[in-house]
Formats: sequence, C-alpha cells, structure tokens
Amino acid sequence: MTIVTLKPVITEKSMNLAARGVYMFDINPAANKPLVAKAVKDQFKVDTTQVRIAIIKGKVKKFKGVVGQRTNKKRAYVTVKKGQKITVFDIKEEKEEKKK
Repeated sequence: MTIVTLKPVITEKSMNLAARGVYMFDINPAANKPLVAKAVKDQFKVDTTQVRIAIIKGKVKKFKGVVGQRTNKKRAYVTVKKGQKITVFDIKEEKEEKKK
C-alpha cells in the first residue's frame, strides 16, 4: 500500500482556489485519486467531492554546461463539500485580521 503524504501548496493561485473550496497538495508520485481522497478525509476530517491529479514535468536546466532535469511532481486538486474548510489554507484571512 502506498503512503500518501499531503504537502499543502501555499501560493496566490492556491489561495484563490481555496476560497472556492478547492485545495492544492503536492503528493507522492505513486498515489492515486482514491488514496488521496482517503488521506484528506483522515488527516483533515473533511469530505471530498472531487479529486483531480496533474503531473508537472520537471524543467530541463543546464548547470556548468551539464544538462540535467528537475524532478517531476504530482499535484492533487481536492474539492471538499460546501461549508467545510481545511484550516491550513486560512493563512490569508489571519494576516488580514492581524493588520486591523
């Protein structure tokens, strides 16, 4: 069985998606949709309605004349039921409260 590690992606794009109930995670390359849905439910205690997975190919880079490639990433976009939230992505709201 594959162990799914969920690493939240905190970017401007992910925060805009989080406002609509879609959360972005970097995941283990061997993980699949059912494993990701189960991991999110176990770790964050929310119900998932949809899981989409994208494979992000690593860029080809040159360093001192040697050609290499960055590692590929697998990213999951998890949609949760309406009214539920994942607290890791509430950073933006907390910063606005501190400024006031």
